[in-house]
Amino acid sequence: MSVTNKLLRLYKVDCQVRSLRSRVDSAERYLKQQDRTLDELKAKKEALDGQARQLKATIANDENETNSIEERITSLRDKLNNATSNKEYSALLTEVNTLKADKEAVDERVLESMTRLDEIKSAIDEIKGETKERTKVRSVALGERDQRAADVKDRLTELESDRSTAAGDVPPQALAKFEEEVEFREDEVMAPIEEHSRKHMEYSCGSCQVLLPFESVNRLLGNGDLTFCGNCGSILYIEDALREVVTGGKK
Repeated sequence: MSVTNKLLRLYKVDCQVRSLRSRVDSAERYLKQQDRTLDELKAKKEALDGQARQLKATIANDENETNSIEERITSLRDKLNNATSNKEYSALLTEVNTLKADKEAVDERVLESMTRLDEIKSAIDEIKGETKERTKVRSVALGERDQRAADVKDRLTELESDRSTAAGDVPPQALAKFEEEVEFREDEVMAPIEEHSRKHMEYSCGSCQVLLPFESVNRLLGNGDLTFCGNCGSILYIEDALREVVTGGKK
């Protein structure tokens, strides 16, 4: 068996292996996408939880300040009632009014903080709801991934064994080249030669459709040496039906 035919046998099994793996891989990618989304939601919630804690602490501090101001105002009012001169009364009254203004500023700050806290709590509730729904989606995705893996397990094991056997028959240098190309080209790593005009000896690469030098066709018809398309780099091969037509049934 020629090197090209050995590679073709490997290629056909390899395509089946990757086709089965792709079914599981697509489900795995979808599952990972759900995990990433859940991680993002978790990070957002943790950030909002942190903001909520800070706001609660700020509100508590401001409320303590408000209470302190209230106590100071109450104390000053008692002193106002007992003031012995206009100067003392005026000074105490000015301080009371200043404290009232300070209290109004703190109260306004508390109101703003509480409004922002309510907004954050609402955002957290939305994230909790989204997380709950996304968790359900993730559960379905996990089941789908596991089901697909189970469905293809036996057949994939069989094909991987066939692939290993086929790869063992390919010369090391040709195998290394195949493995290198399949990493980037996948199903396009090999391409059949297509006939356009037998009369004019016009044959093309089945991948890129560029016409091939006839010596490439002859090389494959002869010893089946490793032959590449000069345009796209695909490893070329001849289907049995075309070989029969070109050679007139001669082996």
